[in-house]
Amino acid sequence: MVAGDERMSRSWTEVQALATRAAAGAGVPSAQSLAFGAMLARHLADGGAEAPLQSALDAPERIVALAQRVEEVIEAASVSPRPIKTVEPDAAQRALLVSWLVGLPCRTAVDVSGETVLAALDLSAPSTRARTERLLVSADLDADLGALAARTYVADSEASRTMGAGANLMDTD
Repeated sequence: MVAGDERMSRSWTEVQALATRAAAGAGVPSAQSLAFGAMLARHLADGGAEAPLQSALDAPERIVALAQRVEEVIEAASVSPRPIKTVEPDAAQRALLVSWLVGLPCRTAVDVSGETVLAALDLSAPSTRARTERLLVSADLDADLGALAARTYVADSEASRTMGAGANLMDTD
């Protein structure tokens, strides 16, 4: 915890993994959960508000819709080097869309004007954006991510211990 603030310092990798697991716990398919985890970390690193993240996790269909929009932008960029224009009237979704785009592993330039997002992707050049080592996450978001992630854990029981990973393996030592 940071003194006088209800924010916790977490590693980028820890936040990304927790967000990925939380999206899966919210019912988002695996591929979109992985992409959402990467986007969430980038969003926080860039100082993005947590409210759009919370609302997306409350309505997982928003995460899937954003993932599809990003895939459409990538597909359009693979056909033409011209910037791709998309309109997003919802401010929270627009903020997440921008974070998702700038978090892509390719060189990306994004310009926002009102509801319009103009994205120029250079799919042949790697991103030059640096990752910070630590991210600040509010205690509320951390707890919400943890609660959603917990939905993906196998319940602790004798059956899970017997049938879980490594079950019935013989120790040859």
